[in-house]
Amino acid sequence: MKKYLVRVGFALTLAALLVFSGLASGQAQVQTRSPIQVAPGYLEGLGAKLKYARTNKMTPDGKAAVAQQRIRSVPTWSGAFTFQGTVFPFTMVGRDPTKGGTADMDTSLIPISFFFDEFVDQNGNNIVIDINPVIPSFLNSPNFEQASYTSGFTQFGDAVQRAEFFNIKEEEWHTLIEKPHMLTPVQVEVPVGSSQVFQTSGGVIFALIDFGFFISQLNTIVQLEPLQVDTLAMALTRNALFYDGNPNNCCTLGFHTAFETAVQGNVHSVQTFAQASWLDQGIFRNPTIADAITISHEISEWINDPFVNNLVPPWEFPDNSGCQNDLETGDPVEVLPNPTFPVTIRGVTYHPQTEALLPWFSRQTPNRLSLGGAFSYPDTTALTSPSKPCTP
Repeated sequence: MKKYLVRVGFALTLAALLVFSGLASGQAQVQTRSPIQVAPGYLEGLGAKLKYARTNKMTPDGKAAVAQQRIRSVPTWSGAFTFQGTVFPFTMVGRDPTKGGTADMDTSLIPISFFFDEFVDQNGNNIVIDINPVIPSFLNSPNFEQASYTSGFTQFGDAVQRAEFFNIKEEEWHTLIEKPHMLTPVQVEVPVGSSQVFQTSGGVIFALIDFGFFISQLNTIVQLEPLQVDTLAMALTRNALFYDGNPNNCCTLGFHTAFETAVQGNVHSVQTFAQASWLDQGIFRNPTIADAITISHEISEWINDPFVNNLVPPWEFPDNSGCQNDLETGDPVEVLPNPTFPVTIRGVTYHPQTEALLPWFSRQTPNRLSLGGAFSYPDTTALTSPSKPCTP
């Protein structure tokens, strides 16, 4: 496993990284401490909220290239809806549902572990949160394996898409994702002051990590990995929750984004990318906030808004906590008390997140587009009416 020792603000070449790694043993010793012992529900007691980031890192010309389909990227199709006289175009991953067919989407995975300078176990060894033990569960989750849904026997993301366009799709229409090509695993060293590490009474170790620090590391990692623009690139972490500015501003669990990697003539190469944290049960009081919740959120949002540029009428979160105007299908449900839907595969129950469907954003009433007129899926009771406009 490659161990990155990049500090904030530095973008080093691979050779420099390896040299830096060799110097690590000569660094000054730091004051270490044990993980902070916490009771169940500690994060909820602090008022922690589940959050997911989204960014569009493309240049203005790159955004225009997406709109004009002058890009090399994952296969997509385009549509539009009209609300109060305004046309809202959108681009989604896969094939046009009215034309049928199966889109098999390639993926790649960067497994990321964390090594903490500041925190040690009872034997004085630095705490490491290792991603490798959960990779088999990740690969066997509903994101890649098939299960039974009311929209068909298929993968979770495809089940959501088939429900979303159920009344206009051809019967054999699917958006499937292949199990990922495994890229070079990475171990990120987290310096003193950039994290807090906790251990629950059940023995689960998790960390709050400065989001700015992590993004600086990820920017370097992405430059060194052989990403392909026709593939969804993913980075998977374990039990990592990210904070903005200070640990009380928690907890971001993942994000998706798009960025340009090259321009040839007037054609832009656009990489789509998602990061998610796989969570062990016991971190949150709600035991369903675990395992596949984050990656299912990000994959479904990637399918529905791959370039993070699909705009919709401004909508208010169901808990009245704020407004957005983008087609982020996971965000409206993330604020609900029970955002997940249990899916059992080969005796193991996973907890992918229920997603909002297009009619919720387009405020289509009556809803003649989705399965049974649903506004959310697979839990059709999560959102039972269209989105509400933002209040002044």
